[in-house]
Amino acid sequence: MLKISKSLYSHLYYTNVVWILFKSIKPTRHYLEEHSKEVPWHKAVEIILTTKNPRRKKNKYEIEKDGYYVLFEIKNEILYVINAKKTK
Repeated sequence: MLKISKSLYSHLYYTNVVWILFKSIKPTRHYLEEHSKEVPWHKAVEIILTTKNPRRKKNKYEIEKDGYYVLFEIKNEILYVINAKKTK
């Protein structure tokens, strides 16, 4: 398991020749209500931080990795996890 520091200040995220800067990672209400039981928060964050090149889908990003699907967006230097589920 990847240990995440609570004092995570910023993280540069490289995707498709673009560096994305975010200062924090937060769950959306939708993630908390619909997906947090299926994919725990620490697992969603681990997948995001260990993936080098997520797919861009308009203003959102998708990751399919190790049997999981994660959807997130970045607004005002905050990465919001929208959706996380196990793939079949």
